[in-house]
Amino acid sequence: MPTNNSRGVLAEQRFGRMVAALFAFLFLFCGLAQAQQESSPTPKIEVSGTYSYLNGHGTDGGSFNLNGASGSAAYNPKKWLGFVADLGAYHFTGLSNGLDSSMYTYLFGPRFSVRSDRHVTPFAHVLFGAGHLTASSGSVNASENGFVTAIGGGFDLPIRDHFAIRFMQADYFITRFARADGSSGTQNNIRVSTGIVFRFGNR
Repeated sequence: MPTNNSRGVLAEQRFGRMVAALFAFLFLFCGLAQAQQESSPTPKIEVSGTYSYLNGHGTDGGSFNLNGASGSAAYNPKKWLGFVADLGAYHFTGLSNGLDSSMYTYLFGPRFSVRSDRHVTPFAHVLFGAGHLTASSGSVNASENGFVTAIGGGFDLPIRDHFAIRFMQADYFITRFARADGSSGTQNNIRVSTGIVFRFGNR
């Protein structure tokens, strides 16, 4: 039977392959964005609100699920380049009775978009920032801060010049919170989001 350590190594290898694929996705879109000519308006500001689901795996082989919401604001100085602030709040599900835990994230970084088709806007991003983890059981409360990285992308479906549906966004979502014994740990997560986008101004 695999040990917790071997399961953790397998999980890290699997997620390593995922992040390599996401980097390839990112660089492909960067090249396409520079090569294409704009055929739809580019908003100066985009604000989104999404439902987000996270599936996570720790280095000890354990898994967990979270449900929550994330919101972002992006400033687009060019048709293919934006700078994003992404905030999220998520709640752990399936915990033992009496235990309650939530995670809050604050991420920033560049977004690369392809605006060559009026009906769909693919994008990719690399975001870095921090996370805050809280847990409580009875009268005992604890919290900690950690480093967070999100690498991924998705597709927006413009409905009108000032409104779009975020049909899908998927991120390789890396968190670094300490293990129960206090040693450093890495949690390999996948975040999937869907929601709406408001677009302001045109370039």
